[in-house]
Amino acid sequence: MQFQQEFEEVDASWVRRMYEQVDEEELAAGRRALLSGSVGGELPLMVMKARGASLWDKEGREYIDCTSQAWTLNVGACHPKVMAAVREQLSYFTHVRTSFETVPKLLLAKRLAELAPGDLERVTFSLHGSSAIEGAMKLALRHYPDRRFFLVPWDNFNGRTLATMSLSYPHPWPFLQYSGYSVRVPQGYCYRCAYELSYPSCELFCVKMMGKFIENAIDGKPVAFIMEPIQGSGGMIDFPKPYYQAVRELCNKYDMLLIFDEMQTGFGRCGTMFASELYETVPDILVFGKAIGGGFPLAGSISRPHVAGFKPADHSFTFAHFPVSMVAALATLRVLEEEKLLERAQELNRFFRARLAELQDRYEMIGDVRGPGLMIGVELVRSRKTKEPAREESYQFEKEALKRGVLFGTAKYAGMGNVVKIKPPLVITDAQAERVMEVFEEVLEVVSCRQAQPA
Repeated sequence: MQFQQEFEEVDASWVRRMYEQVDEEELAAGRRALLSGSVGGELPLMVMKARGASLWDKEGREYIDCTSQAWTLNVGACHPKVMAAVREQLSYFTHVRTSFETVPKLLLAKRLAELAPGDLERVTFSLHGSSAIEGAMKLALRHYPDRRFFLVPWDNFNGRTLATMSLSYPHPWPFLQYSGYSVRVPQGYCYRCAYELSYPSCELFCVKMMGKFIENAIDGKPVAFIMEPIQGSGGMIDFPKPYYQAVRELCNKYDMLLIFDEMQTGFGRCGTMFASELYETVPDILVFGKAIGGGFPLAGSISRPHVAGFKPADHSFTFAHFPVSMVAALATLRVLEEEKLLERAQELNRFFRARLAELQDRYEMIGDVRGPGLMIGVELVRSRKTKEPAREESYQFEKEALKRGVLFGTAKYAGMGNVVKIKPPLVITDAQAERVMEVFEEVLEVVSCRQAQPA
């Protein structure tokens, strides 16, 4: 208790002054020092404060955040219950080696095993999504040590480490020479079917073709099929429910593991705790992250009992056991349940989808609206007949909305895509949701008028 008292008396007022007395010259020096291409800035916004579904800039202007800051803040920014739990944990300790047990680690593992669908019950932890995906790849390779190929859909995004780059779009050279073995196959993207067929008359031809790839394009059986239940960065692409079950059957037929990357879809984003529940399909390994920490870094995987485990030192990181994040995760799970945020995501989905359907009737530019819960994608096109992607218009859409105080996401990154994302925190208020749609319509009108103007 004496230590706790000393801890509380330490003066940290310099942090407050750092925000209240911003030195523009020092910030400019920081920008020059920061290497681009990783954590550099892309949008002209410096965040000074965040609460719930809102952000504030240096001038005190408020923005409604429909990106949940990389789709992580399902319970909103700085949720009081999460912050209170973290403050309490800080009076005990912040860091413990992975070799030791702690109460937060064991209780969180227990809770995740209880919440996971089916017989997913063996939990691992890391701090970031890419390392969690690599952990799932390692488990699969432990399970099938004589195999090497991973099957992945087009437009997948599983990270930016050397191991995960080969699973993700695009394929940046020169890193590929250090990447692993992957075979990419067309996915069930019904709005833009690679085989130019229509669902359901296609009878899931794309899944049948995956079998052909396995039989004819791979040297031996694959280790696993790795997929996002809903492709986030690749275009907010969800699939017909039977697609997931057909993929599960395909994996069973060819004796390979099914790995779901639920980095974006987990913890209420789809109106269920996991997308696996929504689509009634249990993978062999489920990878989680982002929203679980309530704003603190945490990721990992949950696997079925039959999947081989790790051997010593297979998958261990200095900060993989971060008790602060684990307590934040326990608090986040409480908030999701106590505040009925899964049901709230379903309710808001109905609101947004209804309003977007009205706009789709009036604006040719809206080609497709898709996604469950608060994982909504709006695909913009220059013509519904040709489905020509409105990439430049989507990029401008994001910029115009920012001017009006709403942050929308876009897919793919760096102006490559034509999908506007509506993925706010599940705690967004009705008034904020209404304002989001007002701005969406305003910007849609502006961008549509620009499109109609002769070059």
